[in-house]
Amino acid sequence: MVAAYVLAVAVTVAIVLAASAIRERIDPVATGFGFLVLVVACVGLGGLGPGIVASVLGFVAFNFYFLPPYETFVIGKAHDVIVLFVFLGLSVLISVLVARADARARAAEARAEELRRQQDLTRILIEPQQGQRPYEGVLRVVVAMFGFLDGALYVQEGPDRGLVEHATVGGERGVVPLTAGDGVERVPLNVGRRNLGLLVMRGIRAPLSPSERRLLEAFGNQLALLLERDRVVRSAVPPSVTS
Repeated sequence: MVAAYVLAVAVTVAIVLAASAIRERIDPVATGFGFLVLVVACVGLGGLGPGIVASVLGFVAFNFYFLPPYETFVIGKAHDVIVLFVFLGLSVLISVLVARADARARAAEARAEELRRQQDLTRILIEPQQGQRPYEGVLRVVVAMFGFLDGALYVQEGPDRGLVEHATVGGERGVVPLTAGDGVERVPLNVGRRNLGLLVMRGIRAPLSPSERRLLEAFGNQLALLLERDRVVRSAVPPSVTS
């Protein structure tokens, strides 16, 4: 972002220095196109703010250095007034349109990345985790994917026992705190309005972004459905079979 503002100022000065010596032999419109190219470059590099700055700088420089009488803000010819304000209108319009297109492209890329990660999270719930304790492999992948150091899966075991730690990665059981704190993220595991547990992760990283939180909340709902399915299956199997 800062580089785009620097570019707007530096290239405006460069255009003025390069074109001032031959301004009487070139059409002012040609110089105006040079400023418009700068506007597009600044918007592409830094967004709408640098584009508007480049537009204003170009408007002032175009008027002061390239429309006679030179080095004054007085405009000698009526059609130059039209040229000047057409330049300003075009430069601002280009800034807005390019910034919108760039924002939409970035949003589409971010959404595509979010969908890809969501598919990856769904896949780890479907694929069997070989050689792992129940849910431990799933928890390990999620902790690594989001850059945490350790994590724990707590499951509701009824009103008498409350939350019980079912899986832990990155440390010993009981190390990951249930309470919120610095570096601790808690994701509820809900089926409808009923809470089945809590996914707790801890690490030295920035707080979850809105996209990451959406992903983890959706994953938590999927994991809750898996927990509920397993609970129903266990309750339907006679004790003699499970023993």
